[in-house]
Amino acid sequence: MKHGMDERVFVGEADMRGHCVALLEALGVSADDAATTADVFLQAELMGEESHGLRLFVMVLERLKAGGDRAAAKIDTVMDRGATALWDANRSLGQATAARAMKLAINKARDHGIGFVAVRNGNSLTSAKYYPLMAARQGMIGLAYTNTSRKLMPPPGGKTPVLGSNPVAVAAPAGRFGTFALDMACTTAAVERIIKAKERGETIPRGWALDQDGRETTDAARALDSLALLPFGGYKAFGLGMVHEILTSVLSGGPLRAGDSTGFAPYDGAMNTSFSLQAIDIAAFMPVAEFERRMEEFIEAVKSVEPTATDAPILFPGERSQGEMERRKKDGIPVIAGTMDNLRAWGRELGVPPLPDPATKSN
Repeated sequence: MKHGMDERVFVGEADMRGHCVALLEALGVSADDAATTADVFLQAELMGEESHGLRLFVMVLERLKAGGDRAAAKIDTVMDRGATALWDANRSLGQATAARAMKLAINKARDHGIGFVAVRNGNSLTSAKYYPLMAARQGMIGLAYTNTSRKLMPPPGGKTPVLGSNPVAVAAPAGRFGTFALDMACTTAAVERIIKAKERGETIPRGWALDQDGRETTDAARALDSLALLPFGGYKAFGLGMVHEILTSVLSGGPLRAGDSTGFAPYDGAMNTSFSLQAIDIAAFMPVAEFERRMEEFIEAVKSVEPTATDAPILFPGERSQGEMERRKKDGIPVIAGTMDNLRAWGRELGVPPLPDPATKSN
């Protein structure tokens, strides 16, 4: 069925969660890992992070079917010593692996004040902020670093991409402000934003991408032909991306720069990602309540700055997504109609009962 580009259907969270879990279980994923994996993608949708939500969930289903992602987790402990551990994921489902690694990091932090678990030979863990938020809910500061399975960033002055977008995510409890949650890639813009610009016949800003000749381009099609995305802040973010590579593939012994991986496709291929999950126990430094009071004072100072526009209040990292989650839990998840068609097709193929007919809206 053909839909308008911005047509969306609204689905209740509980209905969508049950459907996603059932699809994963039908592909051989355990009940616990299916619940975790569905939760990662649903949190992204609820927080308005649609580029990392159900659109990618459908691709994970493809990878499970083709064998690129291992449905039955097979995680080997290479090293476990004190506050640290090293795992080999053996292509196990990325979301389930990363959540297990953060749980171990949290337990180690309780014993040692800090926990750090590095993982090699993994699959995409997206979205990165999910795992630091796990730590924040336990009264800890959480951090996640990952390289990515597609090379997107050329070095400053170069034409050819050599690094992925290599994101970092950090979360901390923030008292009455909820949770501070920063999740950012090292590229100025995500590929998804360039795809949308092409679909709409729009140009992209300078500073987002190069064309195949190594020149900055405002043509979305040329940017997608080259897939050479520029780092924000020039050499600064590229250097940060290198740091994240050091903390993941270099440290874990995984394939450097994700080896010869080309992203989610081919669906039967290895993504070769490496990621590291870290937890810091706040109670090792001060009572959590005192930390949260200090976070409130800190955020208040930031939000008290006079805005340059009266209709654009000052926001701290994570504030917008918290508000979006409240709205979407109440009103339903606005799923792109084409993605909904894909989920229905998967349900028919796997014998999973269909979702209820949702409401439709064009934005």
